[in-house]
Amino acid sequence: MELRRHTSRTLHAEHIAVLGLLDRFEKALKPLQSGPPGPDDAAWSPLLEQLQTALQHEVTRHFALEEDQLFPRLREHGEGELAELLLEEHAVIRDVAHTLLGLLPRAARRELDALDWRTFRVRGLELVDRLGSHARMEEDALVPVVDEMLDEDTDMEIWNAHAAS
Repeated sequence: MELRRHTSRTLHAEHIAVLGLLDRFEKALKPLQSGPPGPDDAAWSPLLEQLQTALQHEVTRHFALEEDQLFPRLREHGEGELAELLLEEHAVIRDVAHTLLGLLPRAARRELDALDWRTFRVRGLELVDRLGSHARMEEDALVPVVDEMLDEDTDMEIWNAHAAS
C-alpha cells in the first residue's frame, strides 16, 4: 500500500515497530513458564527496557495522536464506529500495560516471586495478543482511512504536532 500522508506513514512505522517488539517479547516469554530466564540470558533485561519505554512513551504518545487528532476526524468522516472500537481497545490495552509497568523493573532484575511472575507472564502474553491484534487492525482499517481523509495541510499540522511531542 502506497501511503501519501506523513501521519499515515508515521502510524504505519509505529505499528511495525511495536509488532516487532511484541514478537520478540512473545518469543522470549512463551517458554518461560516457571520463572524468568537465568542470569546468562543477556537479552532479557534490554528487551524489558525496550518494552517499558514503548509502554511508557510510544504507546501513550501513539494513542494520544489517535485519540486527540484522528478519532474526532474519523467521527466527522462517518467512521465513528471504528473510532469507538479503537478507543475501547485503548482502554483495555492501557489496563494491561499499567499492570506490566508495575512489574517490569523487578522482572528485568529477576526479582519477581512465583505469583508476580505468573501475573507478569499472563499479562505479558495478553499484551502481545491485544496490542498485536490492535496494531494489525489499525493497519487494515485506520491507516488507509487516515491516508484518504486527511488533506495535505491537515496532515502537516497533525504530523508536525506529533513530531514535536
